[in-house]
Amino acid sequence: MPQLNERNVRHLLRRTEFVDRQSRVDELLQASSFAAAVDDVLDVPSNPPSVSFQETSPDLEWVRAQELSHFWLDRMATTSPKPMQEKMALFWHGHLVSSFQKVDRAGKMREQIDLYRRDGLRNLRTMVKEMSVGVAMLRYLDNNRNVADSPNQNFARELMELFLLEVGNYTEADVEAATAAWTGHSDIWETGEYVWRDDEPKQPWTPIYHDSSTKQFLGRTINNGGDPRRHGDETIDVILGNGVVPNGADKVENRGRQTRAVAAEFLSRKLWNDFGNQEPPGAAIAAMRDAFIGADFEIRPWVRTMLLRDEFYTDAVKDGLVRSPIDWTVSMLYALNLRSADHTPMYLMEGTGQVILRPPNVSGWKTNGYFVNASAMSARADIAQHFSWRAQRDYWEDGGYLQFRNGRLTREQLIDASPWPDYVPTMPSADVIDNMTTMMEVQISSESRRQLIAHLERSERWERNDALYLILLTPELHTA
Repeated sequence: MPQLNERNVRHLLRRTEFVDRQSRVDELLQASSFAAAVDDVLDVPSNPPSVSFQETSPDLEWVRAQELSHFWLDRMATTSPKPMQEKMALFWHGHLVSSFQKVDRAGKMREQIDLYRRDGLRNLRTMVKEMSVGVAMLRYLDNNRNVADSPNQNFARELMELFLLEVGNYTEADVEAATAAWTGHSDIWETGEYVWRDDEPKQPWTPIYHDSSTKQFLGRTINNGGDPRRHGDETIDVILGNGVVPNGADKVENRGRQTRAVAAEFLSRKLWNDFGNQEPPGAAIAAMRDAFIGADFEIRPWVRTMLLRDEFYTDAVKDGLVRSPIDWTVSMLYALNLRSADHTPMYLMEGTGQVILRPPNVSGWKTNGYFVNASAMSARADIAQHFSWRAQRDYWEDGGYLQFRNGRLTREQLIDASPWPDYVPTMPSADVIDNMTTMMEVQISSESRRQLIAHLERSERWERNDALYLILLTPELHTA
């Protein structure tokens, strides 16, 4: 069991609540045990609020998508009492992927994101079933065009390959069987309304929408009577239940294994990669797998197991994760006490490799080194400059200041108070850096602090407001 100390609590909060808010650090340090602190983090509201669109014109869906993005970023940064709810929703958004660029309806993206926000720590089986027939997913993976007369395998294949089971643990026959089970679900493009096609009046020329013939799927029988609308759900029940990796599967080492174990391991590695680092230890993954299966795929016990593993608090994990652009943006919104709608530069985030509501493809975003390259870091520098400007409130006017979460520094405190060339700043350089980081509730290393102070002292300039920009670019701000 990890020790209940400040370093471990800060690490826990940075990985689960985006930012190690000082109020939360103080609160969790009063817990009776580290397990109690983790339970506090996981105790999220059962019905979080949803965005209410202000833009009513149906021709401006992209404006609504921006509203949804800003609302969600604010929930991550400042308005959610337990941001782990939003952190898990972001994880599912990057794993059970849909993109606004194809869905083209902000309301349908809101439904999917709200599902992940509400159920992201509940039951995986239930959440995936609801996600599968949501219009956002029906459109994104073309299952709204999957009919018996003309099967479309996109969703059925990705349900196994990327969402639940991982590539190589099934055969093409399993893909065909799952595709048949998921036929018949569709939507009305103009309204975004879900429809089950087999309810429509039959005419001689009407196609057969749902293939209700019995199929063999991962060693089990599906489509064997019952409500045809639930035939697709049977594939999820088999994967997370008594299915078996077939002998013809590409991953020879998994042939004959129960699919629920393979799925639990696959998802555990994904979770560890997102919350921990890119080298998940085998013992931790095995423990997470067993917890997931033992809880019948309840998500909270699974995540709790990961957060209570000693391996999660090693130096390699604490120092081994680059903040995603969304995570980093959230940290700046918090540190500078800004609202996303007024200040987040969505157009600049495109260059970082991560834009909210717009995963690059069905495999979602990768982690860590995926976000470290010349163009992505250049975009981060532009965003840091943008936020440092936004923190300057009438800075060049009398009474201007830099605003932080817990206070401000006036222009008078940041300029030369004596005639040139005898440079004697009003506030010592060390105090400038220490006040900024304290007011922002950010922690930087002693080396970063030394370099920042040296920069201010050798610059011999009247203005030292650029220290904020440099703080936002320190390595500590870009690691979780």
